[in-house]
Amino acid sequence: MALLLAVAACSTKKNTAATRRWHAFTARYNTYFNGKTSFDEQLEAMQNNYHENYTERILMYPVSALPKEKSSPGGPFDRAILKGNKAIKQHSIQKKPNRKSGWRGDAHQMAMLKREEYNPFLKHCWMLVAEGQFYNGDFLQAAATFSYIARHYATEPEMVAAAHIWQARCYAEMGWLYETESALERLQKNGFPAANRKEYDRVYADFLIKSNRTEQAIPALRKVIGTERNRRQRTRMRYLLGQLLAEAGQRDEAYREFGRVASASPPYELEFAARIRQAEVLPPARWQQVLSMLRRMSKSEKNKDYLDQVFMAIGDVYMSRRDTTRAIEAYTEGAEKSVQKGLDLAICQIKLGDIYFTRKDYVRAQPCFSDAISAMPQEYREYERVSRLSSVLDELVVHVEAVHLQDSLQALARMPESERLAVIDKIIAEVKEKEKREAEEAEKERYLAEQQGRGSDLVQQRPGLQMNTPQMPSLGGSGSQFYFYNPQTVAQGKTQFQNRWGKRVNQDDWRRRDKAMPLTDIGRTDTTGHQRFDEEGNPIAADSTEAQLPDSIASDPKTREYYLQQIPLSPEDVEASNVIIADGLYNMGMIYKDKLENMPLALSTFDELERRFPDNKYRMDYYFQSYLMGLRYKDKALETRSRDRLVKVFPGSDYATAVADPNYEYHIRMMDRVQDSIYEQAYNRYLKGDTSFVRRSYREFSHTYPLATLMPKFMFIEALTYVQSGNVASFKSALQTLVEKYPTADVTELASEMLKGVLRGRTLVQGSLTGMKWNLRFGSDEFGEVSSLDSARAFVDEPQSPHRMVLLYPKGAVDPNALLYAVAAYNFAHFEVKSFDLSTEEAGSFGLLIVSGFSNLQQVLEYYDMIYAPKGYARTVDRAVMFFPISDANYETLLHGKSPSDYMAFFAETYGRQAPKLVARWRTQVAADAREAAREDKAVEQAADEVKERVQDTDEPTIDELKPEEATPTEEKPAEEPTVNPPLPTEEVTPADTTAVTQDQLVVTKKGKKSKAEKEQEKAEKAEKKKREKAAKAAEAAKKKQEKAAKKQSATSVRRRKNKPIEQPIEPVPADTTASPEPTVPESPSADTTEADTSSVPEVDMDTVLVKPKEITLEYLQKRREVEERKSRMAQEEKAQTQEEKRRESAEQRKQQLKEREAQRKQKAKEARERMKQREKERKAREKANKQRLKEKEAARRAAQREKEAARRAKAKEKSR
Repeated sequence: MALLLAVAACSTKKNTAATRRWHAFTARYNTYFNGKTSFDEQLEAMQNNYHENYTERILMYPVSALPKEKSSPGGPFDRAILKGNKAIKQHSIQKKPNRKSGWRGDAHQMAMLKREEYNPFLKHCWMLVAEGQFYNGDFLQAAATFSYIARHYATEPEMVAAAHIWQARCYAEMGWLYETESALERLQKNGFPAANRKEYDRVYADFLIKSNRTEQAIPALRKVIGTERNRRQRTRMRYLLGQLLAEAGQRDEAYREFGRVASASPPYELEFAARIRQAEVLPPARWQQVLSMLRRMSKSEKNKDYLDQVFMAIGDVYMSRRDTTRAIEAYTEGAEKSVQKGLDLAICQIKLGDIYFTRKDYVRAQPCFSDAISAMPQEYREYERVSRLSSVLDELVVHVEAVHLQDSLQALARMPESERLAVIDKIIAEVKEKEKREAEEAEKERYLAEQQGRGSDLVQQRPGLQMNTPQMPSLGGSGSQFYFYNPQTVAQGKTQFQNRWGKRVNQDDWRRRDKAMPLTDIGRTDTTGHQRFDEEGNPIAADSTEAQLPDSIASDPKTREYYLQQIPLSPEDVEASNVIIADGLYNMGMIYKDKLENMPLALSTFDELERRFPDNKYRMDYYFQSYLMGLRYKDKALETRSRDRLVKVFPGSDYATAVADPNYEYHIRMMDRVQDSIYEQAYNRYLKGDTSFVRRSYREFSHTYPLATLMPKFMFIEALTYVQSGNVASFKSALQTLVEKYPTADVTELASEMLKGVLRGRTLVQGSLTGMKWNLRFGSDEFGEVSSLDSARAFVDEPQSPHRMVLLYPKGAVDPNALLYAVAAYNFAHFEVKSFDLSTEEAGSFGLLIVSGFSNLQQVLEYYDMIYAPKGYARTVDRAVMFFPISDANYETLLHGKSPSDYMAFFAETYGRQAPKLVARWRTQVAADAREAAREDKAVEQAADEVKERVQDTDEPTIDELKPEEATPTEEKPAEEPTVNPPLPTEEVTPADTTAVTQDQLVVTKKGKKSKAEKEQEKAEKAEKKKREKAAKAAEAAKKKQEKAAKKQSATSVRRRKNKPIEQPIEPVPADTTASPEPTVPESPSADTTEADTSSVPEVDMDTVLVKPKEITLEYLQKRREVEERKSRMAQEEKAQTQEEKRRESAEQRKQQLKEREAQRKQKAKEARERMKQREKERKAREKANKQRLKEKEAARRAAQREKEAARRAKAKEKSR
């Protein structure tokens, strides 16, 4: 009972001093203890197993070697994280303590009530969890946990500061240096307890090193070294300090630091690296002393596993003196004597390869970079550059060696037989000597391996030695990795392949010399050298040495026959050899031009090809490549010479047509910018069915950009337009041209399949691309046609015959397995007695799932109603699936030239009353398809309009816009369609096509210019506006003159007759204004005439005079009102435009202000860093001055002491006298 009370008293639901102490004690010495022990063990294992690369700048902490983004969850610290979370879950006390009397005035009580956690030890568990996540490499999760810790323990400054420091360290490990700096600056600004100073200094020093602020990092790292207790970590940091001092040019300080590392009894690998670095930082004037030191190290038995580093350092000394010859010898010796085959070997090979590459000696540079890749991890900073160079040089060397080999073989063929055999005998002797050496080495290695297996002490591996031996790929199992996913093993395999087979081109039958020989010719020779016979028993003439040789002799490199069979002795062999040389020279030139960007070497290679083979098949290609090089490097002479060659030797070719255009340079520079837009525009019109536009765009594009990369795709959609129009012959011709002209294009394979089958029943039939499911015609031939016999077949009315349910769906849009499972599951669950058969078929691009086993139409219609019920599957499957019942006989008719639309029309007419829902759904779906097609057409039109607007408003050019100004016609005839290219043979188009083209033709010529139709419309609007203004002014003048005349007439006339006609009556305004939208203005007498002769004015009816001007005034006011409304709308539009411009200007101003603030912030930060740097310099100067003063005082003290000692001795001497 007492025990139960004690346990109940220790519940986390109570918050007393006893419960807090009990839970703290239990969490510390139970769960936390186990987690902390696991954490320490894993941390020590991480530090011990981490393999340093002392040639490069080392990391301050081994955890920095983990990837910045974690690819998979979990890690070696999962147990520690688990224990920490368990302790938090079991021992967290978050209930507020009971309030004591007077708690409002008690600061301690108030602080207690603000806390979120009352277990005093649980903060260590939280830190254990976060640090475990950190060392697992999950830096982002760790940063989030530290951020929560800072909020959770907001009342404890030490915990808040520690969490923020660790959070900044997480940012630094993820590479978020700006966030790291901000977090550290906030900590420095807000202040933190002194207990967190050491951790802050460590993170700050690590941040400075990662930011490459070497000058600031050196004093910060010195400070951290002084407070580091771990001896091994302190030695590592001192070595890192020496590297930073060497980078900063402080060689003397670096020499001393490396000496302290070497004398600190570190692991021998670190001691050796420190000695090497000491030699490297000696002054250049003492280079001979450095070489002597390195030579002595190379002769030491202890350094036999590190000779690659020694000789690499020797090579660096020679390179500093620009002695590349001796540097090459040193790097080569280092590569040959490398034992560990690790990164040091890779660096040695890279430096050797860079020397050869700088000398343009690509053949010797290739094996250096290739071997470096196999020994270099992917994380190394030079990996990407070396990998790219290696792949390029691998490709180049294959062709170089092929050319050299064929030249050598031809030289041997031209020798006398005695000299040729002497050369072959010499090669055979070298081969035998090499095999003898390899056999001795293999025997030696076998003996050493046996001794090691028996536990012999003959071969001792040094501590830390890691042999980098190639591993065979594993096919499965836990932790296995596919062979070709590991670039390092691939590079090693490539090296092994080249050692056995040499450099081979990546092609079929790479092991065979005569790749044109058919497979049926292989194996016709027997192994005894007897006469061979063909399939009919006729003897085969032994016309070559190889035909009479047994396979064992022909494949033995220690026999003369092995080499004689490779020498081109016959004219056919010489011709084949010349083909290999020509191919190699052309490919070498292309690699020099495109991948190595060495124009002089590319031109010399092309010239060599033309000199040796004037009629080679690559002349047109390298003429054009020479022309491009002339354009690129502004070599007018080369450009002109290459263009003239193309036009003269290959007239009518695509290249000649392209370079003959004086604006070709402009076109080729704009091609990459415009081709995507033009192709997208044409593709959208193709989807809409505008064949005329697509074909016209293709002709213009092919004439302007015949060498564009999108030309194959353009040719492909142009060919598909003939399918839409039903012209099968033109379709086949266009596809044939595409396949022959672009055999390697990505659309060629699809074009080839279409050429073979002409769609084979697919839905790309004459017409548009919408409504494909219902118009799918089964059983059509390769041209989409149906035989007369199938056309005569008709559907029959047989409601009592067996029926089936057909589910038609487009392949790729519906998962057939999921559909099959849904149907099978439903049938199994709802039909216990009745069983249905499920089968699948394919029809072009559509699939069919058939449910058979219905006795008559009524059963299949009942099944149809069931699957469309709330618990059926028809409503849950994809909407692209089409359901329709059909009899077995009608299904056979459907498969012979009929379409689902034909059958559903028959079904609606025959069984419409019996299945109204099915027919209604069919009609709804057809209407939905039609609406969808209309929406797609509208979307295509909108997309095309947007493209045209974007072309007018932005820099996105079209075909016509890209033409230079001088090529644009200055005058255009209204009745003719504007042309953008020279006349080309055009095809006959239908009126519908002509209308479509007229609506969507491209007539934009330059940015900011308008089309002809838009110009004419604008001109007409301006003329109409001027006409209306002129009419308004005339009406106003007529009104004033009439009022003036009326006043004068009323003053001079008394009692005129009312109905007396006047000489100049005012014509009434016509009622019908459709013919002329403006009011007709009457001709009024001039003012001069009226004023000059008022007595001659006849009697006027005042009503007539006043009424007629009133009608004109009303019409004028109406027009005036319309003008004012238009002006008001224009003013509103201008006001809105002005407001929009002001808004944009204000936005730009805000952006500019933000930029200025950011610049000011950066400037302040820079000034702050400069101030810190200046303060650091002043501090150093003060320290230096203090040291100098101390030295002076010490010297003065010692001088005074010496003087006193001398005086004392003098006195003693005098006394002794």
